[in-house]
This record gives sequence, C-alpha cells and structure tokens, in this order.
Amino acid sequence: MSNSKELQKTFQKRNFYTMKDSGIVFLFALILPLVAGIMFAYISMAIISASGVKFPENANVANYMFENFIWFAIIFSMMTQIVFLCIYLLYHKICRISYKATQISFKKANPLTCVLCAVVGILCVVGFVWLIEGCFGQLFEILHLNKNVPSLPMNNVGWFFVNLLLLGVVPSICEELLFRGIFYAGFRKQYAVWTSVLLSALTFALMHQSITQFIYPFLIGIILCIVYEKTGNLLYTIIIHMFNNIATVILTYLLENGIIHLTFFVTWWGVLCAILLAAVTILILWLLYKFYLSKHSKIEKQEEGEVTQSPPLMAGKFSLVYICASVLAIIMIVINAI
Repeated sequence: MSNSKELQKTFQKRNFYTMKDSGIVFLFALILPLVAGIMFAYISMAIISASGVKFPENANVANYMFENFIWFAIIFSMMTQIVFLCIYLLYHKICRISYKATQISFKKANPLTCVLCAVVGILCVVGFVWLIEGCFGQLFEILHLNKNVPSLPMNNVGWFFVNLLLLGVVPSICEELLFRGIFYAGFRKQYAVWTSVLLSALTFALMHQSITQFIYPFLIGIILCIVYEKTGNLLYTIIIHMFNNIATVILTYLLENGIIHLTFFVTWWGVLCAILLAAVTILILWLLYKFYLSKHSKIEKQEEGEVTQSPPLMAGKFSLVYICASVLAIIMIVINAI
C-alpha cells in the first residue's frame, strides 16, 4: 500500500513553482520573443518580396512592413504575447507542473475587490502619467533616449478596439501568467515577501528592455505583487493590469485624435504638481491597502507533488540563471538606448 502511494506521489504533478523555474522562464521570455520576431520578420520579408513588392533603398525593412502591411503589424504586435503564452503552456507540460500552480480563482473572487482592482488600474495611469511621461519623458528627450517605435494606428474607432484587444486585454493575461504567476511565486519559495516583490518588479521592468519604460513597470509591478501576495488570486492582478492598459490606450487615442490636449511643462511648479499628484495617488493606494487589502482573506494553497529538478546553481543567494538573464536584459536595454 505504501509503495502504491509513493508511486502515485512520484507521478503526481506539482502545483507550485521554484526559484529555478523563475530563472529559466525569465531567460526564455527574454530570448524567445526576440528570436520569434526576427524569424517572423524574415519570413514575412521573403513572402512580400516574392509577391513582387520592392522595398525602398536605405529603408528600415521591419518598419516599412509594419507601416504598409496590416497583417504583419497585427501579428508582429502580438508576437511577444504569443511567445509568452507558449512558454507558459509548454513549460508546464514539459516540467510536469499542474496549472493549479497558477492561482486563478473565479469562484472565490470578491466582486467588490474586482471593482477596486479596476479602479486601481485606472488610478495608476492618472496618478503617475504626468510625473513619469511628462517630467521624466522630457528628461529622456533631452538625453536623446526617447526613440520612436512602430505602433498600430489609432486614427479611427476600428483601430481603437484593435488596440484595446492587442495592447489592453491580451498582455494583461499573458504577462501576469509569467510575471506574477511564475516569477513571483518562484521567488517566494526562496526569499521573504519584500525581496520577492522587488525582484519580481525589477524583472517586469527589465523585460520591457527600454530605459524609458523602466520606472512605470517597476512601480506597477510592486503594486501587482502586493495584491497577489495579499489575495493569493492572480485574477485580481490581471484586472489591475488590464484596466491599466485599457486606460493607457484610451488616453493615447484621445491625445492622438486631438480630443483632449495635455501639455507637460518642465518647470518648478509643473514638477511640483506632478509630484503632488503622484503622492496623492500613493496615499489613496496606501489607504486601500491599509483598510481593505490587508484585511482581505487570502486563498491558501496546499502544496502537492515533488520537485524532480536538480537544485539551481546559485551565486550567493541568487540563481545563476536569473543573474545571467538580468545581465542579458540590461545589455538589451543599453543596445536599445544607443
């Protein structure tokens, strides 16, 4: 009887992540989207060239295809998220990890908490956009760090809804599965809460591979990790992330179509107003944490299954794979800034 239980335990999928999982998936998430994007661009270029289209001399081929071929622009915009989802699904399959390890619960979700999460997602855009995009954005322009990257058009309602789906809904699901679902959960097996929060937020910021897109992902990453830590339900972080993205898309649409006008002035009073607005936002978030989130019942999970992987190679208290992935991310940020 005991042999039967031991055999069953051996073949049982585990429902938790380790630090090694976080490091390996981080490395995959850095490299594979880049490889997939390059391969897709070259295949698309070959298809377009075979159809008789000639590319302009001295033109950036990828930018030209993005601006002139809708199918390429849409698929290329989704490439990173598609790869993230494939990494998530394949890693669970290959490493025999149960999808229960990613704690997403609709049945145990509190409707009021869901509404508050949506409010928090929108509030972060309103509270931090002036400080980060305005003040820091002007600084990045002075330092010539801001670079125009190809983006989907947003000049009509149709494209607005396409952007809502591709930039609002899809990333909030695919990115949360990795960054909070795997990364943060893996860090928590090794480190204390705040160390795990900061490492996960840093990973989220590094993954954007841009010095101009580092501060905001780091801040929102901290908020998302705290919510996940206190609730144990990834559904709430998905909602925050989704409404944060949706609010950003709506704001961009309104600005690009001249419906609203926002002018950032880097003066002493402009910076002061931006800091005050950010401070008020942080105060509201703290009040929500203190009087609601800290008293929210957390979904507890009983760990099942055994770790069959070898222990991670460590350099001090950090996984060597994670350190290598972080260095690679920093190198990519520097290359993109040049």
